[in-house]
Order: sequence, then C-alpha cells, then structure tokens
Amino acid sequence: MTLFRDSIACDSMDSSLIAERKSSALDAAEELLARSGVEVTMDELAVAAGVGRRTLFRYFDSREELIAAAVERQYDRIVDTIFEHINAGTPEDLIRAVLTGSHQVAAGMGLAHWQIAADPESHGNIGAAGRARRMARRRYIDDFAVRLWRLADQTGTPPPLLGDTFGLLESLFTYQALRRDFEYSTEHIAETTSHVLIATLRELIN
Repeated sequence: MTLFRDSIACDSMDSSLIAERKSSALDAAEELLARSGVEVTMDELAVAAGVGRRTLFRYFDSREELIAAAVERQYDRIVDTIFEHINAGTPEDLIRAVLTGSHQVAAGMGLAHWQIAADPESHGNIGAAGRARRMARRRYIDDFAVRLWRLADQTGTPPPLLGDTFGLLESLFTYQALRRDFEYSTEHIAETTSHVLIATLRELIN
C-alpha cells in the first residue's frame, strides 16, 4: 500500500512538473510569437523557453502544435480576464466594458495573431493555430451573447445577429481598419463599436 501511495505521489509530482514546464514554454512562445511572428523555428522557441529543442518536443509533437497551444491559451486568458473584472449593471455597461477590453487587447496583440487571423495560408503549416483561434473566438462570442441577452432580461437562445454583430465589432480586423485608416484611438474605437452594438441589441429586443 505504501509503495502504491508513493507511486501515485511521484506520478502527481511528475504531472505537476510537466504542466509547469509546458506553461513556461507557452509563456516564452507567446512573447516570441508576438515579436517575430509565426515564422519562428523550434530552435528559436526552445531558446526562448530556456530548454533544449529535444526537451520541447517532449511536450509538443511539433512546432505547429506549440503555436496552436500558445494561441488558444492566450485567447482563453483574454476571455477570462475581460469577463472576470466586469460587474456590469446594465446591458449598455456590459457592452462598453467588454468592447473596451477587447480593443485594448487588440492594441497589444503581436505579429503572430495578425498573421494567423489575416492570412494563415501564406505562413506554412499553421492550420492548427488558425483553427485554435477560430474556436476560441467562437466560445468568446457565444459566451458574451448569452451574458448580454440574459442581462437584458431576455430568455431563450440569443438571436444569431447579436453574436455576429459582436464578432464583427470586436474583431482584430475592425480594430486595425479604424486605427490605421482613420487613425482613431483605442478609446474612440471602443465607443464607436459600443454604439453600434447597443443599437443592434435595442433593435432585437424591440
């Protein structure tokens, strides 16, 4: 029995250590991808993580798998961070808070996210990263639509137009278009997109 318990404890420690090392590797990958984009090599990722290339392959089967995991984790963290700090009393408050948070995040997103969102086919085999990004955004959009619909005292499934409009307004493409083409500030972009979504919600309710 003692040996069995010791074995379980050892397995638990090994799992904890592996999880910690994978997390550190993902932290390093996120920073490097933001600076250098998706063309980074496994060697560069290993150096950034402070481990050997062979060690990195123990945790991730390929460069593409590591990039996809880093992208998905960053989007999940964005969702958690934005929603965690929101205590909105009205639908309008929720819309402004979430779109402000989304566009502040967009302002700080690095090169890799733009490459994956805009043109993944031109950057080699990063299809897994593109799929991870799309799935993470879909969860974010669906979660927000449900929260907003309930806060507006509505029942049932939110109308697809609500989620579609939010997805359009919070997207990296919308942010970049308004910032680069019209030189709008992040605050102005958040306020403009909030007005549009508030109008859409009111139209759907009425």
